[in-house]
Amino acid sequence: MKMTGRAADYGLAGLFKKLIRFSFVGASNTLIDFLMFTIFHEAFSAGYMISQVIGYSTGIVNSFILNKRWTFEDKSPRKEAAKKLIQFVSVNLITLGITLIIMNLLVKTANVNVYAAKVIVTFIAQISNFLIYKLWIFN
Repeated sequence: MKMTGRAADYGLAGLFKKLIRFSFVGASNTLIDFLMFTIFHEAFSAGYMISQVIGYSTGIVNSFILNKRWTFEDKSPRKEAAKKLIQFVSVNLITLGITLIIMNLLVKTANVNVYAAKVIVTFIAQISNFLIYKLWIFN
């Protein structure tokens, strides 16, 4: 039996739909993040930590807009949207901090290539953020 309308937002069908959309948004965020990271790291010779902050930050702007409107189809009033933005930024600041710590450990301690470390921390951030966005911000 096919679920339609709001019924599709519940159960496995709704979760799968959100996960697919989240993956597309995540791919665009990752592209933006990696592009900005590379531009600042290579073209402007910024350190990888600064480049990570810039890349990740530009990706989260895209992420909030697309996840709110498309992935989770959130239509909250402005006041609620402001609260969600604060939650979103808070989660991403924590995630950014974690990615910076892990990235630094990988590069400095384990001698992992900066771009390989970037891929690893990006994967960790995407998994944790999906769960937090779904359960806390856009529930």
